[in-house]
Order: sequence, then C-alpha cells, then structure tokens
Amino acid sequence: MSAPRGRGGGGNRGDSFRGGGGNRGDSFRGRGRGRGGDGGRDGGGQDNRPQGGFRGPPGGGQTQQFAFRGPPPGGAGGIYLGGAPVPIPAKAITDLENSLVPVTRDNSFPLGSTTVPGRRGYGTKGTPIILRTNYLSITTAFEAGKPEQPLYRYDVNIQPELSREKRRRLLKHILTHPKFKNVLSATDYANIIVTTTTIDLGPGEEWKEKIVLPSVDASAPTNQGPPPAFVQEAQNRNRITFAVRSNGTFTSRQIIEYLKSTSLGATYDTGNIIQLLNIIMCKAPNDAPSVRDAGRNRFYMHEGHPAFESYDLSNGLEALRGYYSSVRPAVGRLLLNLNVTSGAFYKPMPLQTLINEYGSRSHERNEAFIRMLKVKAVYCKDGQQQPFMTKTKTIVGYAKDTATSRGVRRFGNSQEVRFGFVDRTQANPQPRQTTVFEYFRSHHGITLQQPKLPVLNVGTRTDPQYLPVELCTVLPGQPYTRLLSGDQTSEMLKFAARFPNLNAMSIAGTAESPGNGVRLFRLRNLPNAADPQNTSVQPWGMRTGVDMLTVPGRVLPNPQIKYATKQESPRSGSWNCAEQKFFKPGRWDKWQVIVINRQGNRGSALNERAGGDMLSPEPLFEELAKYLKAYGLTMGQRGPTQTITLDALTPDNRATNNRQLEKVFDNGVQHRCPLFFVVLPEVDRWLYARIKYYGDVKHGIHTINAVGQKLQKPKNQGMFLGNLALKFNIKGGGINHVVAGTLSKPLDNNTMLFGIDVTHPSPGSSVGAPSISCVVASTDEHLTQWPGSVRTQEGKKEMVSGLKEMVLERLDLWRKKHNGGLPTKIILYRDGVSEGQYDQVLLLELPAFLDAFKERYGEEKKWPKMAILVVGKRHHTRFYPTKEADADFNPKSGKGSWNPKPGTIVDRHISGRIISEFWLQAHQGLQGTARPAHYVVLKDDIGFEADELQAFTHNLCYLFNRATKAVSICPPAYYADLLCERARAYLFSVLAEDHGDDSTVYSAGQSEWTNGVHARLAESTWYI
Repeated sequence: MSAPRGRGGGGNRGDSFRGGGGNRGDSFRGRGRGRGGDGGRDGGGQDNRPQGGFRGPPGGGQTQQFAFRGPPPGGAGGIYLGGAPVPIPAKAITDLENSLVPVTRDNSFPLGSTTVPGRRGYGTKGTPIILRTNYLSITTAFEAGKPEQPLYRYDVNIQPELSREKRRRLLKHILTHPKFKNVLSATDYANIIVTTTTIDLGPGEEWKEKIVLPSVDASAPTNQGPPPAFVQEAQNRNRITFAVRSNGTFTSRQIIEYLKSTSLGATYDTGNIIQLLNIIMCKAPNDAPSVRDAGRNRFYMHEGHPAFESYDLSNGLEALRGYYSSVRPAVGRLLLNLNVTSGAFYKPMPLQTLINEYGSRSHERNEAFIRMLKVKAVYCKDGQQQPFMTKTKTIVGYAKDTATSRGVRRFGNSQEVRFGFVDRTQANPQPRQTTVFEYFRSHHGITLQQPKLPVLNVGTRTDPQYLPVELCTVLPGQPYTRLLSGDQTSEMLKFAARFPNLNAMSIAGTAESPGNGVRLFRLRNLPNAADPQNTSVQPWGMRTGVDMLTVPGRVLPNPQIKYATKQESPRSGSWNCAEQKFFKPGRWDKWQVIVINRQGNRGSALNERAGGDMLSPEPLFEELAKYLKAYGLTMGQRGPTQTITLDALTPDNRATNNRQLEKVFDNGVQHRCPLFFVVLPEVDRWLYARIKYYGDVKHGIHTINAVGQKLQKPKNQGMFLGNLALKFNIKGGGINHVVAGTLSKPLDNNTMLFGIDVTHPSPGSSVGAPSISCVVASTDEHLTQWPGSVRTQEGKKEMVSGLKEMVLERLDLWRKKHNGGLPTKIILYRDGVSEGQYDQVLLLELPAFLDAFKERYGEEKKWPKMAILVVGKRHHTRFYPTKEADADFNPKSGKGSWNPKPGTIVDRHISGRIISEFWLQAHQGLQGTARPAHYVVLKDDIGFEADELQAFTHNLCYLFNRATKAVSICPPAYYADLLCERARAYLFSVLAEDHGDDSTVYSAGQSEWTNGVHARLAESTWYI
C-alpha cells in the first residue's frame, strides 16, 4: 500500500509553498538558518562536527571504462599549461570573419519574427594577446570528408502532464521498447528522442500507448508474486498515454555550409539541429549513474560517482562540483562550450538527520526548508512480507487542518494525525478512522521510534498522504534554490572560487591528466586507454577536440579619471581617490545620525566606552563630517544624535519595532531633515528593508546605513569612511569623478543612456507575488546621475509592462534638466534577457520607446537615434591567459588572481556569424575565475564602429558611482540591477521571506508598495 491517504473529514492536506527560480545576480542561492549538528534517530543533535570540509573521491576509481580523480579544493595559481607551446589562433577563421564583414555590414538579418543589424566589423584597438577559452572544436563527418550521419528527431507527447522526474522515468521506459532495440538513441528525458536510424512507428507514423508508469527504483526487491489488489488499483490510477511522432531529419552539412558561407542570402535556422547536438553531447552524463541533471545542460556528480566532489556548507547543505556544456554555432564551425559549475544541494541522509542539521526549533522553518524535497521510503511489502517497492515521494509540508482533512492539528504527530481508510486486506472491508502511528504498526508491522515528530504530507493539498519522518531518506542531487546565509556563502566561495588554472584543469586538464569535465562527457580518457569518443560522439557523425581553443584578444587602455583638480591613472582597474576633491561636490543643508540598538546580548550598535584608536560615538561622527568636507561636500547642521532601542529582531516583535522606526522618520519629516545616517547593531535584512521603505517610499528621507562595529573599527577606517563619502556625494546631487572623453564620436552631450532590468519572485515568496521592473536613465553629460522608474508587474514576466510610461518619465526629467531639450541619441543596455528572448526585446520593448518618442518628439524625423545592447552575465564563457605578462599577476609581490588583465576583450573566433557581440572583462577578477560580461547588439541606428562601441562600454565601467574601480558590467545595467534589489526591500514580506502557508497571498490592492518612491527622492540616484 502507498502512504496512507486522508479521506473525507478524517484526511489531511499539506501546505503548498511557492517555488520558482532563485534571486537574480551572481549570488549563490539558498537560505540556511542557525547551526545544527548531526542527529540520531531519537531527534537529538550534536554540534561538534567541523563547519565546512571537502570530500572528494580517492584517486583511481573506474566508471564507464575511464577513470576520474578528485582534485583538492584549493591550490596555487598560475598559467594553465604554462610552459607548453601556445597554438596560434586559426588563421582560416580570422580570414573567414574578415570576408564576412562586407556581407554583414549595413545589412539586417532575420531574428525570429524581426530583424537585427549585422556586424559592422571587429575591434582592433588595444594590445593584442592570445587567450585560451573553455571551448572545444567540433568536427563533423561532413567536414572530415566521411559519409554523413543523418539525425532523426522524434517528439514525445505525454498525457497527462508529468513532473520532470516522472518524464525521465517514462522516457527511460520508452527506450527499452523493442522498437529501439539495436538503435543508437539519445534523449533530453523531457519530450525529444534523437536516433541515427529511423523507427517504425506504425500506421500514421505515430506510436501511441497507454501504460502504467514504472516504479522509480529498479534496484528495489522484485515482487514475489502478484501485488495486493490495492496496489494494482494504485497502478491503474497512474496510467499514462504517450504518443511518439517523427519531427524531421537533420544533417550537419546544412549547418556547416551556412556557418562557412559568405553569401548575403545564406539562411538556416540553426536552433533545431543545435538542440539535437546538445542532447547528443549530454548523453554520457545524462545516462551515467550518480549524476544529477540540474537542467540547462548542467550535471552534478553526487555520492557514489568516482568524480564526486563536495564541500560541507553546514545546516544540512553541501556544495557539489559539476559541469556545463553547450554546442554553439560560430563563424565557420561548431564549438562546444564546457565549464565547471558549483551549486548548493541538500545532503542525502535520513530526513530527520537533515532537519537536525538544519538546526531550527521552529516547525514553520523546518517545513519551509524541506518543502518539495524528494524522499525515499521502503515499507510496502508483498504477501511474503518482503519489501517489493521503493516509494519516492515529494514533501508537500507537514500535516495540518484543511477543508478535506478537518480536525488534523497543524504539526500533529503520528499519534495525533488521524485519517479515514478502507483496509482492503480484510475479507469484508469497512471504512474506519486510525492514526498514522497505528496504521504503520498494524498494516506494515512498523512501530515508529519517534512518534512525537510532525507527520509529513507527501500527497497534495486536497488529497493528502502521510508518511512519518523517520521512514524517509533524502534522495541525492537535489539543488537548494533559496538564498544562502552569509556563512554558507563564505563556505561556498572557498569551494567554488578557484584560480583559473585549477578550473581549466578540472574542465580539460592535460593529456597525462585529463579533466573531469572532458571525462564526464566521454571526450577524453587517461593515457593508453581506449578513446571514449569512439563510442560516445563518433557514432553520431562528429568528433570534438580535447584541448581548449586559443583565441585572439586585446587589452584596452585604461581611461583617465578626472576629479575637481587632478587626474588619476587606474592600475589593474582601480585607483585611489584619497586627498582628492570630488568632481562636483554635493550638498546637505541638514543631516542627522540615527543610532539603532537592539535589546539583548551585544545589541549596542556602538561602543560607548571606546578608547585608544577607537573613537567614541560623537567624536566618530565629527571625524566622518571632517572626511566628507575634505572631499568637498558642503555639510550643514548635524542635528542631535537620536538613539533608539528596538526589541529583538524577530518576527514577533516587528509591529512594535515598526512603530519605533516610524516615529523616528516622522520626527525627521517634522524637522525637514533630508538625510539620515543610520548606525546599525548588525546586518539584518528585515531592518534594512524597513529603513529603506520608510526613507525612500513613505517619508522621502535619504538614508545611508553602516554597521557600528565596522564604522568604529580603527583598521581601514579611512577607507570605510571614504566609501561612505561616495554615497553621501551622489545622493547629495554631486559627481564623484568623470572619465575623460567618454562621449566622443559618434556620441555627444545630447546622448542619454538607459538601463532596464526585471527581478522575479524567488522560492518562498507569497502566492501571486509580482515581478518588479526597473528603468534607470542618465540625466547629465557626465553620465553620473541615474534616477529611475520602478513598479510591480505580473510575476515571472521578463518583458517590461508599462514601459512607455517609464520611458516618458525619464525623458521628462531629462528635459527638465536640459532647459526643455531632449536627447538626440539614446543607448539602452538591457540586463537579464536570455538568448531566446532577444527578439522579444525588439518586438515588445522597442515599440514602447518608439511610442514614447512619438508622444514627446512628434514626427519621426525628430526622433533620437537609438542603439540597444543586451548585457549577459549568466553565461559560461571564460578566458585564460597564456603567459604571465598578460595575467593579473605581480611578479614582485608574488600576488595576483592569474585572470586576464582588466580591459581584456574578445570579439573573434567564438562569436556568431551575423550579430555583433563581444566579451569584455573590464574589472579585476579578485576571487576565482573572472566572468566577462557579454554584450550583444540588437539595434544600432547610431552607426557605431566596433572600436567605438567597445571603448565606450569599457569606459562606462569606470563610471560606477560607489567604487573607485572598474566594475564587471556597465553602470546602466548595474544600476538597473541595484534598483531591482532596492525595490525588493519595499516588498520584503512578500518576496524575501519563506512562506510556509498558502494563506500568504499577495494582493496589489493591500500592498504597502506597488510603484515609485517619494517625490522628494524621485529625481535623485536614491538607491545607491
């Protein structure tokens, strides 16, 4: 029998929590709370285990006839393959790229149902260098002069809709059918099968069947004789109908001829065959045991795999090392992008042990932590009392009272939760009520050892099924999608942030020691072993290279940074602003310090009895004012310091704490104070969110926050105060620094820049939570002030709603700042858009700009010229220096990250055939392997040459307002991202907390914020 089902009034339903993707940005996802230890079956725990720790496989190990080795978590930096000859980038590709420019320049090409401009040329400025990149070449049989291998695509339609795991089981089952006997096949385990021979589908070229979905665990003991009648009944309920249909034949010749063509009329939709090639490339890891397909071509080895690498993140989570692959069409060839990746996962262990490690005493938090977790339980027995079925279930939540399970106490234990069932093992079965404890004792012969633990619901909200926690084991390879705690993020960085050469070794390695990446995808083996490609990719009509490609790159010159009276020349992407006066100092006629303490141990924000080098509060604030004035700011009267003490920062005290905070801001408004400098006792997300809501939205007071411990600490205090000064100046209407010659040809002082981003609800958000769209835009010729428009929109929708109105708001503010004039050129940097959404930007968002132009400019000939670039940062392209002189390394000090130098740019050899794109690493990659930003041109009425657009974008990266260094993505996109994060704070209770109950439903009509900020802040860069 399956887990007991609630029926009628005696059943139960579980909580339904919202799922979804994690927060945006490069942060690791997941949230951990508290500190817990390993627990035994009695629910106890110990906290003496090490926090953080590496686990890797022993050397050797065999799987699929080739060996893996687990590298240590850290290691020394250096040049990957340093000392080995560096292959010159393929001249034939460079020549083909050059011959394509006359074809693509000044022409438009189809993209979906719209068009994009062709590449106008390649960049030439900067110091030429050669880089390795994490791409491998792909050579098809057609290119090698061998007979082509056709690829046959079959689509699988499934009714009813199945979960991802059930689809995988179904596709596995389909491929065991005699139709596929002796047929080479691969599948995405979703709805596509690809083969090298045709399949006889029968009449009408369709194979349709209705089956019972196979058991999840083929390794479970087989049933001794027929299953009980109730099991047969359950199987009948799980009948599934699938239909397999042919959907085309593809050959590599078509795509290769297109990628090599220099004809203007050459067209080919690469999407279908690229999809099939990705399925083929992922066949090896997809079919390997102990490998988790995490989606989007990412694969993680978990315990049991010889290449398994993990690192303890504490609180029930571990980091796993995995690998990503993607087939990419480039000029003249196909390439395979292969990268190392890291992710946070639940530890596979008994469920109660996991809960003990999580370390929370709150049932609500425990419930949120384990919701949607897949667990395994073996308790169903056959007529001979032998286990015959492994049940895999998904946790919906803990037991609770619902419309279909009245009387079930929330978090009820196995002796309290009752349900109605019919015992079909009896000759004359009658419905009756029983407890979970009694059911498992009488029906399965299991006496629960921890009967006081809450009972799990592993059914649905309306049709609950109950399982005791102690019978469940967490399945391996389950990603944790919420935001990690600060400590867990630090531990994750220890594991994931490795020197570039170490990551390159993990991906490709060397001939003597191939990387785990190429071995996982069965592309390379240890020396003297059989070539795995003979059975992995070659039967599909292709082979891959095993060495990283070399590509031509350049290092762009650093721009000059201008202050009021002096210039600075950046070194390694950064500079020092000490002893400088800001280019245009800001002004504050009034300001006030607010010190927030909290009750409890170490609740004081500042040490009142400081001595020695540590300043006590009032002298410290005077020192801050002195710093600000030294940078040129006009700092008027500082009001009396106001100190408040909040109750403990727990959810139970929020109403009281809110009233105290509200009183402080009310007082500020009464005294017309435009700025609060807020000193905090600790980093607390809720407290930060409330301060920003009251200041930005409700009362119109600028706020700058600092944690007292950091503010008062003597070490590096000058640097800390200097960084605060950057915020004081920008919010006060000033300009920190400018970059000489940023708006040079073809731009001028009438150029306006836009940045757009959208942030979405994360797991744990309220039901129906919205997405938030943000539009920022420059208002001055120095590109330093960036006010923005922000509002909620339909959840999970990436394209911006109400964009026309937000563009009009930005144009109107420009006109107000420029004596009624409007910009003649507009450049949009659009963040957060995937490759598959490029055409949507042009189809859905560009028209909003054009409608706004029509309304403000009138006839079309007066409209501004416009360029649109998409900024990508979630890609997997990486670059590796080939010699020490080109690396971020100081031989005198022996220090450096070994990444490419700041200003490194690549636009050749891995880019596409038509669209202009480039990868720019403007920043200094201080930790791990640097990720360059990827820029793709979707529209260009301005007519940029490659060097002009690349230099302009590079210079922009030196104009970020709150840093004295180049940043990784250009400020328009960066500011839009920051504004999205600030707006999430306004909806903290909706977006940022784990909601363990369906009753938490978002309502725009009852929300305290839906759009905009207070009028006193709206024309400033308030969110910096």
